[in-house]
Amino acid sequence: MIGKNSSNAKIGFGTFAFTQIPLNEVGNRNVVIEYLDFAFFPQKNEDLVSIIAYLSIKAGYKYIFSEESNTGFYVEPSVGYCRVVSSDDDINGKGYGDGIAVAGEAGYILGVGQRDNTINFGVKYETDMAGAKYKVSSIGLRVSYSFHLFRKRRD
Repeated sequence: MIGKNSSNAKIGFGTFAFTQIPLNEVGNRNVVIEYLDFAFFPQKNEDLVSIIAYLSIKAGYKYIFSEESNTGFYVEPSVGYCRVVSSDDDINGKGYGDGIAVAGEAGYILGVGQRDNTINFGVKYETDMAGAKYKVSSIGLRVSYSFHLFRKRRD
């Protein structure tokens, strides 16, 4: 976690799930739908009030810098909906805010196994803006395994 309230939080952890829809035959241009992106940041001190978690759902575009394959360096901007949860209740007693999530990811995709399966290594920056009190920014290291359910292997 970086920025506002980052001094009150420890290093966090999270999970994510996404689907890629290829826009060409090679698979190096994709629309990405991230169904789940959840991060949790434990508090350093229980007496302090800080933002502790966010959940976002986003859509984006993944551009892989390779003309011949779906592996290599990539960038992926995305935007969507977020919910930021705080350990402190606000005036309405909610303890959370809803808003806009903006993210950018860059990394490398390595092809493994059959059917064009890949391992993704990336660095992601995300800002979730759910009001002045509920804003969180984070930088995370992401590792994922992507497998293709309904796609045939290229010859």
